[in-house]
Amino acid sequence: MVEEILHRPHIRGDGVLGKISFCQIIFEFCYHIKLIYNEYSNNIAERIGHYTQLPDGWQIASMQTLCNLTDGEKQSGIERINLDVKFLRGEREAKTLISGKFVAANSLLILVDGENSGEVFRNQIDGYQGSTFKQLIINGNLNEEYVLLVINLHRKFLRESKVGSAIPHLNKKLFKAIEVPIPPYHQQKRIVEAINIMFKHLDTIMESL
Repeated sequence: MVEEILHRPHIRGDGVLGKISFCQIIFEFCYHIKLIYNEYSNNIAERIGHYTQLPDGWQIASMQTLCNLTDGEKQSGIERINLDVKFLRGEREAKTLISGKFVAANSLLILVDGENSGEVFRNQIDGYQGSTFKQLIINGNLNEEYVLLVINLHRKFLRESKVGSAIPHLNKKLFKAIEVPIPPYHQQKRIVEAINIMFKHLDTIMESL
């Protein structure tokens, strides 16, 4: 079963070129297992084919209906840390500003300017939004980590689709148009858990090399 999923044409082609991500394999696996169960519950060994329908309870939604890109509320006269990309990556010490766009701790920030547009960070402290960021607000009815995994799956596409010549920017039109398969909430949670477990196994393997 796993072999048949991994040998689907786009999976095999991307794998040869080193383009496929580990998350994509897990998503494909979970997606097709659900399809097989729905259609072949009485004969689970039936050969996997190409499916155009979604599993029961799933739906497709555009990214723009799942999250918003926004700016923090403007503040002044209060000294706060500048949440720029180098600070969030731990590449330099904190710098402070006395005005800016307020971002509360544990918020999500997505890079919209620069070579790594589409990369998402979670800030650990209150601060002012870095100039290359937008706040990423995810619909509260969704599993936040599930949506972040989907965004991460599209990072290569977003990097290659940047707009602007001098300073490349995130193509917000393409970002908003990304089609996202949405399973029921409990399945979103199970997919996230499965991916996290597999990443832990992968870390263990890498550490043993």
